[in-house]
Amino acid sequence: MGRRIHDSLIPARFLSTMGYLIAASLVYFSKDDNIRSSLAATYSTSEYDTKDSEITAAITLVVTCLAIQILSMLSGYTLFMAQLNAIHVLLNAIGAILTCWFILDSWHVTSFWYLFTFFSLLPLALEISYMLNMMCCNIQS
Repeated sequence: MGRRIHDSLIPARFLSTMGYLIAASLVYFSKDDNIRSSLAATYSTSEYDTKDSEITAAITLVVTCLAIQILSMLSGYTLFMAQLNAIHVLLNAIGAILTCWFILDSWHVTSFWYLFTFFSLLPLALEISYMLNMMCCNIQS
């Protein structure tokens, strides 16, 4: 039974990462609602532009982190590490769900930075640390 779970983690990791990538890309097309919910009832063009730049930067960072995760996964360094795959599946799936919720409920722009930190940056840091351990220290898990 343990072997079946291990075999399903790799496709689950790929699918959850791609789902999160699609959800993060959708934020770009629906960002106007989130920007307006972040501003007061009357706002200037410069305030809108500042929030627009902020969310565009966050979207770009999320997509970049996910692209690096996908490239790392496809390189094969961490592809067969069951614990890391389980962490990626969990964090990317939660990240995708919360990102969709972010879009649907028009959350404040600042909350997308929290999503980036916990569900994009954290998995990327884990991925890089595992890769560095494997390449530099020859540690296998």
